[in-house]
Amino acid sequence: MRKEPISEGGSEKRLSRFANFLWDLSKVSRSAIAFSIGVLTVTLGYRIQLTWALLTHSVRPFDFNPSNHPVWFMARYFFYDALLILLCFLLSWLGSHVLGLVRKRRIQIVLKIIGMSGLHLFLIALLVIHGSHTRLLFETQTGFNTFVLQELFLNVPWAELIKFVEWRDGIFLLASIGLFWGVFLLPVFFRVRLLKISAGLIVFLSLLSIFGMSFKPADLPAELRINPALFFITDLLERGGWRASPEERYHSIVKEGDLRIQPEGSDYQERFKALKFLPPQKDQPWNIVLFIMESVGSQYIFDTRQGRMPMPFLHGLARESWYLKNHYTSSNISTKAIFSLLSGLYDFFNQETFGLRSDAHVPSLYNYLPKNYEGFLVTPSPIQWYFPTSFVKNSGLREIHHFENLNLRAREEKHSFGRYIGRDEIQTIDFFNRRIRQAREPFIGIYLSFTAHLPYFDYGPDYHITPPDDRLINRYYNNLNLLDHMLRRVYDTLKQEGLLERTIFVIVGDHGQAFGQHHADNYMHHRYSYSENLKAPMIIHQPALFRPKTFDIPTSHVDLLPTLLDAMRIPYLAELLDGESLFHHRLRRKYIFVYGYEGTITSIDLRGIKVQYSFKKNRCWAFDLKVDPEEKFPLDCSSFGRQFEALRRFTTFHDSSLVRYNEWLKRTGGDRKGG
Repeated sequence: MRKEPISEGGSEKRLSRFANFLWDLSKVSRSAIAFSIGVLTVTLGYRIQLTWALLTHSVRPFDFNPSNHPVWFMARYFFYDALLILLCFLLSWLGSHVLGLVRKRRIQIVLKIIGMSGLHLFLIALLVIHGSHTRLLFETQTGFNTFVLQELFLNVPWAELIKFVEWRDGIFLLASIGLFWGVFLLPVFFRVRLLKISAGLIVFLSLLSIFGMSFKPADLPAELRINPALFFITDLLERGGWRASPEERYHSIVKEGDLRIQPEGSDYQERFKALKFLPPQKDQPWNIVLFIMESVGSQYIFDTRQGRMPMPFLHGLARESWYLKNHYTSSNISTKAIFSLLSGLYDFFNQETFGLRSDAHVPSLYNYLPKNYEGFLVTPSPIQWYFPTSFVKNSGLREIHHFENLNLRAREEKHSFGRYIGRDEIQTIDFFNRRIRQAREPFIGIYLSFTAHLPYFDYGPDYHITPPDDRLINRYYNNLNLLDHMLRRVYDTLKQEGLLERTIFVIVGDHGQAFGQHHADNYMHHRYSYSENLKAPMIIHQPALFRPKTFDIPTSHVDLLPTLLDAMRIPYLAELLDGESLFHHRLRRKYIFVYGYEGTITSIDLRGIKVQYSFKKNRCWAFDLKVDPEEKFPLDCSSFGRQFEALRRFTTFHDSSLVRYNEWLKRTGGDRKGG
């Protein structure tokens, strides 16, 4: 029986009215209350888990340590959670009232089933978003947004996604459903009590949040402040919806019978005829060792601000080689970058990765080599997530040694929300060197490192050039030093086996790496397209073919393939490549192009003018890299209209022509070299 309101005193009357309101509410909107308490539990659980992980884990998102604000971090951003809880309650309460207006029994039953199913699905989705957001924060320094969701649908097989589901995830899902029904089935008296406690907790934490805003830490990224569900919804609204299919970008603008990869005309190439000055021809076949350094940016490798240079061996080797000092990746994600290194082609200028398509049949470096070449690839890490596996296998390179099939010691770094894992880099290099010794000449051996990738495993004091602490960049510098030792060991193996004089040794970073430059959330490589994200070193060593030389002009990953083919005197059709051989006395192209995973396309001309356009922001800007190498002063795009239009036209044309070229190869059975 409902208690009568207390009649004495104004405050008592107000409290009594509020209590009566809660009593009525608990009877009328059982599902709304159960749902809202479930949402409250999920959001509080997220805040507690996030704060605990930030306080205890050695690798933190954006190098943020909440111990600098120990009292307020968890509570201060509860305002966003309270907003989500209020929205969920209002929507579910409104739905229950709309249901009450329906008079027909059958329709009412159907709507109840649909409504209850919707609440359960929403609660499950909320748990998935919160859990995914937290794991992404620690494993990739980003939150759960529409780009991540598109990446999963476009480029990741479902079998790989299932591997990330753990038994405890199922327990959390069952617990959330159990909590909903537990509250829903409670007697009215207990439900009112629980509602009072929940409302009091929300009010208390909201007041703490408002008070805590006066202790605001500087430039804390939105991924750590905003509730994950609101973060995802905000990103979805900013992008104007989720476009799952990239096919709309493949406009049919390539003429029938025209298999050119790049558009023609003076907007893209100079009119002069470029001359090639090739090295003396050798009768011997050349071995190729391609060492791809994961996440190694140009600005760090020879940096001495830590007291010691991270990569002194590479520095010495660069002086004896072709050193591409102003080199850029083709994309700030590995799958697209590695595709370009091996194919001489840009990948798609949208989120889909061409190299991951099962029907990717454009030729790779391995296809251009004579049939007697032996080929193998070794990496200590899993390849499903960041390697163009389908493209490489379709090209005929089948011997791939990776985390799943290497019987070597595993390196692990665990935290509350997942696990970083890879094979021991030192043991993997030993395996690669053994494979080189066993190889039948001529051969191509590819090594893809992992040590300079998050979480930067600590391999001990032998490789420390700076005291290891919680700062990500210090761990990174130490691992660059480890990588330098590994490069020396491969070089020494080639020398000891008498292979060095018959081997082209290519060392290249797949993309750059960022540590909070320009923006507080600019960590790793895929968040922005600044120089720290895009510039990667490339060194080509074989004195008989590549006399020591430093290139200051902007070069790209797509240039490697035609340069190697020219050095080895292997013919190719230049119009079916995006890259240009660096043996030309002058480069004819006007621009190199880059796709940024964050939705930015970039062009850089030979003068160092960098023009960029963001699909997400629908905005263009530019930098003069010679005057402003640190990219501190963005310029108005209107001064670079021709370059901007060339960028927009090239990216659209290229995606279409790449698809067309691939379809032509599949249909006609071309020789995979464009013949």
